[in-house]
Amino acid sequence: MRLASRFGYANQIRRDRPLTHEELMHYVPGIFGEDKHTSRSQNYTYIPTITVLESLQREGFQPFFACQTRVRDPGRRG
Repeated sequence: MRLASRFGYANQIRRDRPLTHEELMHYVPGIFGEDKHTSRSQNYTYIPTITVLESLQREGFQPFFACQTRVRDPGRRG
């Protein structure tokens, strides 16, 4: 199966079994972010991606593919 989108500037992982937290941390560390980006307003409510993922896992969903794009502008890294 091919995805409709291409991820040219991305770290990605795909397995035929559910991904572990260690694999996710290695390939897509943004999932474990603990706070919103400083560019977000006070009205923005941060919900950690790992919280969403763990809630889905409790309902029986499992991650088999994960992708994190890389920043193309070095001034925006961090």
